[in-house]
Amino acid sequence: MYISGAFRRGIYENHEDFKDKINARVMVVRDKYYKNEIYLDNDHIYTFTLKDGLAVGVADALATLFTEVEVNDYKFRKNYDYIVEIDYDARVDMGLAQYRRKGVLTADYTFNPVLSSSLQLTVRNPHSGYAVSRYDTFAQSLLPGYRFDAALALSNFLAMITLGVLSPISIQVYGKKVLKSIEKNVELSLAEKIMPEMKEDRMNFTKHSQAQEPHIRMDGKFIPFMQATVFIQNSTGSGSGFLISPDGYIITNQHVVDKDRDVSVVLYDERALLDSDSPKNPSHPGFNQNKVRFAKVIKTNKRRDLALIKIEGENFPHLELETNKTRYTTGTTVAAIGAPHNLEWSVSEGIIGALRNDNGQYVVQTDAAINHGNSGGPLISLETGRVMGVNTYGPSKDKTDNLAFAISAFEVQRTLEFSQPVKEEFFPISED
Repeated sequence: MYISGAFRRGIYENHEDFKDKINARVMVVRDKYYKNEIYLDNDHIYTFTLKDGLAVGVADALATLFTEVEVNDYKFRKNYDYIVEIDYDARVDMGLAQYRRKGVLTADYTFNPVLSSSLQLTVRNPHSGYAVSRYDTFAQSLLPGYRFDAALALSNFLAMITLGVLSPISIQVYGKKVLKSIEKNVELSLAEKIMPEMKEDRMNFTKHSQAQEPHIRMDGKFIPFMQATVFIQNSTGSGSGFLISPDGYIITNQHVVDKDRDVSVVLYDERALLDSDSPKNPSHPGFNQNKVRFAKVIKTNKRRDLALIKIEGENFPHLELETNKTRYTTGTTVAAIGAPHNLEWSVSEGIIGALRNDNGQYVVQTDAAINHGNSGGPLISLETGRVMGVNTYGPSKDKTDNLAFAISAFEVQRTLEFSQPVKEEFFPISED
């Protein structure tokens, strides 16, 4: 049995429009990625179809921020400045809950299913396929239930999940209540989280926006290295990486990108102002945030823990890899750059302790401090300015001091199969 449900138009109409809308043409994709069905019970008998209504509801919300928003099929994406993909998932968990009367537990029970839903919007450049920004929300709500005496509660619950005892009329009535709860979850997700975040990120969508002037740091001789080092965040954690070409190719660890197909990247020259005079309250009009770019994951090697990703743009500062094995001399002074414990663009200095073969992979042993967050960042020779390795792991479980490792640069080149300068034909990028 199908219960068709369409989100009502204007679910965001009660919220004040953002002033000075962004002049951009945006398309909400209605025929790709997001889930079209929600199952009501464990037997997957009753199905809700949300396909068109969800896209329309999201488009209505986005129209408060952008000058032109339409719902259309993916094949028409190149007629727009941005496209918005929807990933939506929901489930109804059948369960029992003790009934409370005036805050006191009673002997009665209530059958209260719980609706759990997640909504993700990904904004992409329709011509290159690169993500511009991404927003995730999760919501839960208690659905209307049926109250039973304690003696009947368990039997009714088991009958519900095994026999589907609710009549078709009850399913229709109950289904409409589920759809109203879904609509409420989506509206709250858009109103309380996604749209305010998009408003704060408006510089990412404004055409020809310029990066903020970074605050002055006394980084001296390390500035060229830091400008080529990036801070990376995926859906579950963060790490570092470094640019290897002027058109935006970046090396990092595979575990830094994890299973994501896009990861967020912040450049040294596009980080937030962090002076003492900069307000710390995000609602303050003078608050500054990092400019976030999104990188597409091009190639990974899980066994050797390496990944190649790419951001859009040109003329990026970048680093050269040291691929001559004879240059890995014990005692060479090196610097590890990264974001240990999210302290972006930090430097630790040491020497090469040895070049070792670790199960067929050449790694650089160093006493430069490498901590969580340094992963994927460069280990640079201060004598040549070339990258000697990709910082990978620090002290072992027994807390050994002054012992860390990086995957050697010539191992990186061999594993990912490229040479510098990096050419597009090494890693052709598809539109999808």
